[in-house]
Amino acid sequence: MLSIDEVTTYIRACLKDNPAPADIAAHFGYSRFYLSRWFHFQTGISMRDYIAALKIEQGIEPLIEGKSIIESQLEAGHASAGTYSQRFHYHTGQTPRDYRNQAADASRTLNEQITDTASRAIPHYSFEPEKHRQAHPLNITVSGAAQHSAVFAGLFPEPIPRGVPIVGKALFHTRSFSICNVPDGTYYLLGCEIKPSLNPLHHFRLDHCLRGIHPEPISFPLPAPLTITLNLRPFQPSDPPITVNLPKLLFDFIKAQRNP
Repeated sequence: MLSIDEVTTYIRACLKDNPAPADIAAHFGYSRFYLSRWFHFQTGISMRDYIAALKIEQGIEPLIEGKSIIESQLEAGHASAGTYSQRFHYHTGQTPRDYRNQAADASRTLNEQITDTASRAIPHYSFEPEKHRQAHPLNITVSGAAQHSAVFAGLFPEPIPRGVPIVGKALFHTRSFSICNVPDGTYYLLGCEIKPSLNPLHHFRLDHCLRGIHPEPISFPLPAPLTITLNLRPFQPSDPPITVNLPKLLFDFIKAQRNP
């Protein structure tokens, strides 16, 4: 019987061949329509979105190493520079050029924050929180992360960590936080751990990190206070890549605090 890990492992193995959903379905002896529907049912995202995220993940490493944009584009399997830049921005929140140029500062800021032993949860909002006050909070405890590491957790509109979260928290020396002000809607709670490292790539290419997703979407406004444990666990082949630029979100918020 076909397993999702079998399919996603195959996709990762042949990614440089730029596989289309029809090619993948043919390899396993299924129709494109059947396998696409099955893949979405198993993962909550489309096969095309999964492949697109993998390609962006492939393009991150050359940028962190200071290589050219065209090298990143080719590594990601894109023929068009314009299309690649648009899709890269959609996934990470930055153009490939800005991502490369700002990576060192963002990585250094993240290491500085991890070595600061103060307990804190640094927020990021994609909206004005004072305009969305709600009666009931969402209380979250993260389980499974190492003591001396950062944990990023946030609400996303899809079960795939790309773009920027609706609201997110960077946790340092704490594993509990609350979210009180969220626009009405349905979101997915996602999280990952990032450990201190002298290699900036470990802060941006996150396929080695512990991660977690709450199994059910969460709808706001909440009818009552809600308490959730988000369990982090090792990477699995079926996990979509984490392409959102988490160090950059932290860097921007801290920069804004220092320069109000």
